[in-house]
Amino acid sequence: MKKSFLFRYAMVLGVSILMFMSCFFLFFSSPVSADSGRLHEMKGYESVLIRDGDTLSSLAYSYAPVKSHMSENEYLAAVISLNNMSSEYIRAGEYLLIPDFL
Repeated sequence: MKKSFLFRYAMVLGVSILMFMSCFFLFFSSPVSADSGRLHEMKGYESVLIRDGDTLSSLAYSYAPVKSHMSENEYLAAVISLNNMSSEYIRAGEYLLIPDFL
């Protein structure tokens, strides 16, 4: 009699623990999508005419929220890399490639 009680108690306890763990992982795990590792993959680019008063920082400030999920500094680095720039100096009248990550 005592063995069957202990066996039932262990089974109920084990099933309860498994159910609790399943619910815990179900509610507290973050969703994963197929794109989650590809957030910073460039989808294309746009050619933009540089106007008087434009700076790389101002362009990054304008385009980062619209064209990416990056911070302005990350987006600025992407612009510099895409355009193979050795400095952050730009001139009005030139064209600059603006990456699109969305």
